[in-house]
Amino acid sequence: MSEQDQATWAIQALAALKTTDNRVIIDSIIKVIDDQQAEIESLRGSMEGQLWSPTSWHQDQQAQHADLDETTSSPK
Repeated sequence: MSEQDQATWAIQALAALKTTDNRVIIDSIIKVIDDQQAEIESLRGSMEGQLWSPTSWHQDQQAQHADLDETTSSPK
């Protein structure tokens, strides 16, 4: 079960428990779950964009090769 599926299930289960007396509490918990899911998605997008982008990976590989070339080249 994915994180999104878990969040959806939890929200549905909480909504089923909602009564007039606990409405505010249940609604607040549901809002926290929604906010956490939005933050998770934002962080995931940021990580994918910065850490896992092919361009970034390629640049890192070039920098590593350049550093390796500098350290292994003999002085003239």
